[in-house]
Amino acid sequence: MIRLWDSQVQWHALNPGRGSYKWKTLDGYLDAIAAHQPRDAMYTFGYTPCWDTKDPCERPAWGSNHAPGDLTSSGSPSFTAFVTALVGHCSAARHCVKDYIKYWEMWNEANAPQFWAGSIEELYNLMSPTIAIIRNKVPGALILTPPANGGDTEWMQSWLNEENTKGRLSDIFSIHLYLQNGLPEKRFNKIKDMVDLKNSTPGWSNTPWMDTETNFHAATFSCDSKYTPNDCLGQMVRWHLLQYAYGAQQISWFFFNTTIGRNPDYSSVYHSMMALLVGGHFIAECSASGDLYTCPFVQSNGRKAMFVWNVSGNKSYTPPGEYADFKHLSGGTTEITPGRSVSVGVKPIMLEASH
Repeated sequence: MIRLWDSQVQWHALNPGRGSYKWKTLDGYLDAIAAHQPRDAMYTFGYTPCWDTKDPCERPAWGSNHAPGDLTSSGSPSFTAFVTALVGHCSAARHCVKDYIKYWEMWNEANAPQFWAGSIEELYNLMSPTIAIIRNKVPGALILTPPANGGDTEWMQSWLNEENTKGRLSDIFSIHLYLQNGLPEKRFNKIKDMVDLKNSTPGWSNTPWMDTETNFHAATFSCDSKYTPNDCLGQMVRWHLLQYAYGAQQISWFFFNTTIGRNPDYSSVYHSMMALLVGGHFIAECSASGDLYTCPFVQSNGRKAMFVWNVSGNKSYTPPGEYADFKHLSGGTTEITPGRSVSVGVKPIMLEASH
């Protein structure tokens, strides 16, 4: 999936004046997405154009964090006009938004004042009329909640309550959480808090969830120098495994090419991880015994497996007798002699049963 945020296609960038639109950058994305199918795409709303807010616009190049000046309890005519134009747009090559962008995320990190200075009620009033337009014009459209960042359970609870009170808008529960130089196993408690909040809110327990923006650090987009290269590679994988095992439908790594795609070590490990995961499923969340973590998994071929790592570094571990080999993140496979121990460290391995 490609998530179109900080991609120069926000509302203020596409709609620089009332009734005027600049589609060139979006068209480039549409044409590229069409040329690299199958590929999902997500559009994230955010940033009011400066021409459309009564409040001071301190960052004209970035748009405003304030609500549109014409917003009422019935919506914003200017925003509704933009969404109508957006979902009806096609590039010159006839690659249309309705055909290639199926995921729609309501307002980036609206719990953070730099992105949204209005109230939850105002944001609901802004989005509500446009969701019907999106669903009507985009076959199979899926709507994501505004993604709160930093583990802000209070804001997310208020948003879920707003939808429960005024009418459900969302199909998917969306959050953002970075590692912020912390270990995945420690930061994961914030993920659990957010997901557990969703599950305990009436009507939301069966709603899928995504972490649609993450990375090592929200400012540097890199792993801290206090960690070794192996530690960093292991953290990237463990952060994904912990969340997928807890039910994440998708995890979107922000500035992917900066951290992973253009770094041969990271991209190789990421590719190996995804090759192991695709088509399979976790049968339980990851569990810990001291520093040792295990995540039971079933591969795409139905073969039983288990991801294993040790947070504190290489330690001997004797796998249960049903496991015949293990796969490395380097792509290799090592057979296991029954009853013999293997070395488990910060980079997970995947144990494979004999059948």
